[in-house]
Amino acid sequence: MKFTKFFALVAAAVAMFAACTPAGDDVVATGDITLSAETVVEVNTPIHFVVKDSKGADVTGGATIYDKSHDYVQVANPFTPTEDGDYKFYAVVGDAISKDFKVTVTPEVPALPKDTDTLNTSFKHRILLIDHTGNTCGYCPQMMKALKEVEETEGYHGKYYEAMSHSYSNTDPAFSGAAASISSHYGLPGYPTLTYNFYYPTSSSYNAEHIKTQIDALWKEAADAGIAASASMATKSAVVHAEVKAAVDGEYSITAWLLEDGIEAKQTNATEAWMNIHNNAIRQAATTSPLTGYELGALKAGETATQILNLTIARDTWNRDNMKVMLIVSKKDANNRYDVANVVLCPINDSVTYDYNN
Repeated sequence: MKFTKFFALVAAAVAMFAACTPAGDDVVATGDITLSAETVVEVNTPIHFVVKDSKGADVTGGATIYDKSHDYVQVANPFTPTEDGDYKFYAVVGDAISKDFKVTVTPEVPALPKDTDTLNTSFKHRILLIDHTGNTCGYCPQMMKALKEVEETEGYHGKYYEAMSHSYSNTDPAFSGAAASISSHYGLPGYPTLTYNFYYPTSSSYNAEHIKTQIDALWKEAADAGIAASASMATKSAVVHAEVKAAVDGEYSITAWLLEDGIEAKQTNATEAWMNIHNNAIRQAATTSPLTGYELGALKAGETATQILNLTIARDTWNRDNMKVMLIVSKKDANNRYDVANVVLCPINDSVTYDYNN
């Protein structure tokens, strides 16, 4: 009997405590307390919370902090996040509840690879090819076949890198919002369309020889700039640390696209089994507005500029193990628009150094 009364008292105390701990719809800012902290931190970096009353007095010692973005759990002060993403916190002091305070937790930025030839500005050049396609596009296998022939032609695959923009239909397992935005940049006349860099589309030719002619016309012995980069995978995104070194004076921009290999989707009118496995599919872009990415400003030959780029993993169905990053540096041309100067591919959790001409 005594034990029954004891447990009843404990249960009542727990119920009273729970009733005083606001969560869910009960979280409404009341009273005059404010919560502040760092607004942006890297993952595994402590967040230090400060709570003040209406007179500016520090009442942090009597405050309880809750993480609204993760099931309203109580957190320590300081709190060290182990996952990247956006967090919302609120504080409780007595009956007072603060407004939400947002903290953006970014992935740890990987270190850049070392440049072992700092005076060298002779970079291998690759142009950007994008096949605008879809697995239910009836004519697209003809472009796939032509591109495979070009790839297998000696001396050609070293002149370009290819991305597949599955934008024909949103029912395509390789479709993404980023691919749709990228394809819209070109004002496509139809599918398939093959584009070269940012401003050269070809809509009608599935002829491998014609494709090689276009590549030859744009390719250079040495690129106007080189790219070195490191990429790592975090909880909700891939983060890229990139450096651009100019070989030619100019104004430069950089962007990054997340590509996925090995996506299985039956291809309409496929004539060979390999056509049902889709590689280099665009999943995400650091930005599609503008498509060219982030402006690095004016660089003189030999000068460098760095940029950190974040690529969100938008869907759980994307296969992280099959991902890589494409980095595209562009240079302002005579028409006052940025067009592709060079392209590199960087594996996830790895790095690429400047690709110098021998």
